[in-house]
Amino acid sequence: MTTGLTQAAALGATFFLMGAVSRQMGLAALGEYLLVKRVSAWLLPATQLGLGVALPRQIAHTVIDVENRARQYFMAGFSVMLLSVAGVGLIAILNTPRVARLCFGSEKRSLLYAMVLLMFGTAAEVMVFGYFRGLERVQTANLITFSTLAVVPVLAFVVTRNSHSAPVLIGATGVGMAVVAMLWAIPKIVVTRYLRPQFVNDVRQLLTYGVARIPGDIANGGLLALGPMVASHYADMAQNSYLLVGIACLYMTGTAISPLSVVLLARISRLLAEGRRQDVNEYICHLRSGVEQFSLLLVVQGLIFARPLVLWWLGPSCSAGVPVIRVLMLAIPAYTYYAGLRSVVDAASVVAYNARNVLIAAGTLVAFSATVVLFLPPQKVVIGVAAATTLAYCVLALATHCTLRALGLAERSPQIGPMWMAGLLGLISLTAQWVFHFQISKPAFGVVMLVNFGVLFLFLRKSQPEWLGFLLRVAFPRT
Repeated sequence: MTTGLTQAAALGATFFLMGAVSRQMGLAALGEYLLVKRVSAWLLPATQLGLGVALPRQIAHTVIDVENRARQYFMAGFSVMLLSVAGVGLIAILNTPRVARLCFGSEKRSLLYAMVLLMFGTAAEVMVFGYFRGLERVQTANLITFSTLAVVPVLAFVVTRNSHSAPVLIGATGVGMAVVAMLWAIPKIVVTRYLRPQFVNDVRQLLTYGVARIPGDIANGGLLALGPMVASHYADMAQNSYLLVGIACLYMTGTAISPLSVVLLARISRLLAEGRRQDVNEYICHLRSGVEQFSLLLVVQGLIFARPLVLWWLGPSCSAGVPVIRVLMLAIPAYTYYAGLRSVVDAASVVAYNARNVLIAAGTLVAFSATVVLFLPPQKVVIGVAAATTLAYCVLALATHCTLRALGLAERSPQIGPMWMAGLLGLISLTAQWVFHFQISKPAFGVVMLVNFGVLFLFLRKSQPEWLGFLLRVAFPRT
């Protein structure tokens, strides 16, 4: 429960910052802010060497002298990761014009410096979070996440907003994350005993597990970063911000269901280990039904109200980007299908099927983005790349479904009967938009949402779909 609330707080902070940066710093600053965050998130798996996953896994497998061994693993992983980030950062700084041009479509040095600081802060936070996660101290891990992903970014904005500079905001965020992480890390480092005899072996164990996961992580990040990077070479930062806003919305949608995915990883792994494949198929059927219906409702409402929501959130300057954002909204069902079911694939097989599927989708994105660049005029590149990104996620969802079928985990068909509700609620919303000549006011929008929620609640109460009861049991196991 607290994990979900922490994730909600982080998403709320991101939502607030995007609107605040757009309104107070301008559209170009918003584009720079989102592009640096997206590129850094893509590069981090390579610089982190998979240690963010390897550390908690290795600590969780420790059964003797757990506290001291956990600190030894932390010291080994923390040292290697910071050296790796420092090495990558130094190489980038020594080649600033070339790297900045490649990543951001300009030679603006401040963007690269800010990205290096953000990578340092994120790397430190990932390792501290992994340490407490491996010890199953979930509340402490959630507190770290809340501090670094919700509190620090908002405070950084409050302190730097008068600068009207995205690089200054990003750099302050990175420094703040590093300071918070070090406040947690230093006490663990100071009391670590018998470090030298274990250090080399600990590093070897962590890297053996982590490095193998780098290609899939890089490809996964590339699906969200490659499009804006390509567009930055053919469109100005203001236009590219439309693409980045749409991708941010897509990412937040997937992140919203990630706590459910994490819970299911352990539960389905246990059921498979017990040979209860029929129960697993029932779980997956309910999960698919819930994900598909939730995403369909979301995308229908999003397409109808995209324009007023963008204007209220980011300001009138973003009105021209509504078509681009709508194209990316079409990827929501595919993205949530992958985000909700990738843990099922991980639990069902030791083979890296998810990495393979992501690589296929990344290849699709590269191929179609190249086609867009070659055959569309520059003013159409941004929306063309948005379409290529949407298509890539459709390929990823299809590949994920084919993998589930190959593993024998998609034998039951999801409940598709209640999906007509998405059409009914969409009709209510579309009628309201038509009544207000597609210039709906905030109070009217609130009333329409209340009506939609009321209709949906009555329908769910009457029909009581099995998938809803399943999702509630998973999300709130104590109830």
